[in-house]
Amino acid sequence: MMTLTIGRDSQKGQLRMVAGSQTLLVGSKQSVPMSVGREHLRLTIDDDGRVILKNLNVENDTYVNGVGVEVKVIRRNDKIELGNDRYLLDWEVLDPFMPKFADIRPMKRVWDKYQQALLDQQIKERRSNALRSVTGIFTMSALVLGFFFGRESTLIASIYAIAITVSMGFFIKSFIDSSKIPHQQQALRDSLPKKYVCPCCKHFLGNQSYDIVSQSKSCPHCKAIFIK
Repeated sequence: MMTLTIGRDSQKGQLRMVAGSQTLLVGSKQSVPMSVGREHLRLTIDDDGRVILKNLNVENDTYVNGVGVEVKVIRRNDKIELGNDRYLLDWEVLDPFMPKFADIRPMKRVWDKYQQALLDQQIKERRSNALRSVTGIFTMSALVLGFFFGRESTLIASIYAIAITVSMGFFIKSFIDSSKIPHQQQALRDSLPKKYVCPCCKHFLGNQSYDIVSQSKSCPHCKAIFIK
């Protein structure tokens, strides 16, 4: 959480902005009217990225989008005016004090879709393996029936023919899948670093689940505070 106190510098008449130990005077001397208090308002940025404006004195007049306020959650480009003279507080002046925020909530869907795609590929591979085992079942059935009815039986010959046909079918399918599935898996792995990124700096968030990433307060690269 960060706070920024804004008011008029009593000596130079400039806009005075204080955040912790950092102080900044903005504008030319005597550019801020007397109707702006020395500590006119405070902006508080909470852990969720909300910017909360609070009027610090009942005698101060503070307007957001033309409406007088005491406490209000504001958004960038809201029109903020101070005092009866309606001194306009420019957002570009506030930017050096404003921390960066990154809304990573959409990344949960990206991660969930990636995990589901991985699971679908695993299921597809296991189904292919299960189908290949059918060939062995046909062959074993033929051997067992041959033991009881003799190998010259028409039924046994038919089962052998079916087993050979099924084997060839699964061999062809396995051959095709053996080249397709690895390419699909690689394409899936390559897609994650392009989509699973910090919204601010576009750096890859890593091969970690959204639950683990969201435990961090900020991006390790650009230090933008995560909105979760």
